[in-house]
Amino acid sequence: MFQGLIDRTRRHLDVPKLCTIFGYKHRPHHRQGKKPLRMLRVLDQPAYDLTVFKVHFGPLTLKLYDKGARVLRVEAIAHNVKGLRCGKVVEKLPIMLIQLQRMVIDFLNVVQAAYRSYLPDDALDTLLEPTQRGTRQLAGVDLQKPRIRTVSEAVLALAPKPNGFTVAELAAKVRDLMPAGDSTYTSRHASYDLSKLRGKILVERIDKTRRYRIPRAGIRILAGMLVLREKVIKPVLAGLGKPRRGPAPKNVQPIDQHYDNFQREMRRTFETLALAA
Repeated sequence: MFQGLIDRTRRHLDVPKLCTIFGYKHRPHHRQGKKPLRMLRVLDQPAYDLTVFKVHFGPLTLKLYDKGARVLRVEAIAHNVKGLRCGKVVEKLPIMLIQLQRMVIDFLNVVQAAYRSYLPDDALDTLLEPTQRGTRQLAGVDLQKPRIRTVSEAVLALAPKPNGFTVAELAAKVRDLMPAGDSTYTSRHASYDLSKLRGKILVERIDKTRRYRIPRAGIRILAGMLVLREKVIKPVLAGLGKPRRGPAPKNVQPIDQHYDNFQREMRRTFETLALAA
């Protein structure tokens, strides 16, 4: 179950597939003489067959790993309690523990929502429709456009971040996901795209702050739309041309068998509808 969870969520939460520490490294603005914050994600597989799912955000770490055959353990670690933003004196210890507990609950909600995505019946139509916020009319969310699709992926990657994320952090993550590290995407673009997601209630603002978070329903819908596009529509349409010739491979994964059956029926459907693939 844990391996399946990692396989379904590592891409959405931007966890590297290989067991090395690489991928997302963000170096925020810092004063001269101070070390930059560590912000990365890790999928660590030690030699004794223990898979550790880690998400680092500065001095805070969230860790998920299997312990034995029946135990799945979650840990929230504060390498520096300053990252909890509740003070550092001993009297604040109960508040620190509450913050860590909240981190664990929020992290599990994010993982569960990304693991079990969901699409309402009218999602394909309603996301494209414009929304009204006060006197301002906002465009819809079209995941066929590369920019808004990259923004959606960045929002999902920042979903586990404790205390939400800022517009600047979203812009930095989008630039990191864009081809060749495109630097033309600024905080102004991120603010506009974020307003469109807020119009669809896929992202919400944290009260009395300039930080944002994505609710569970937003995670499930965005993850579901990305899975539908990347794991269903694209691979099925890519194989709707001429059937592959030659002997079948010896080892066929279940998902590949589903694709093959689906493509075969789709070709027959297109022939009945006189639609060229």
